[in-house]
Amino acid sequence: MARLIAGTHYRGDFEERLLKLIDEAKQSNGSIILFIDEVHTLVGAGKQDAANILKPALARGEIKCMAATTHNGIQDAH
Repeated sequence: MARLIAGTHYRGDFEERLLKLIDEAKQSNGSIILFIDEVHTLVGAGKQDAANILKPALARGEIKCMAATTHNGIQDAH
């Protein structure tokens, strides 16, 4: 996620990059598995966050994803 965020200056830049990544994963027909380290950092307050952008494609089975977090990280996200 840090690479997606790097260099984003305008509102929507990050979301646009993430949507492009999701589209690439969809087009791979399952050969791309997205890995998200520190997944607990995806949830933001009061804005469309990465988790909400990923949810539809994940729910429809269009992309595959693995994620990692720590016990403390997930506790802090709640």
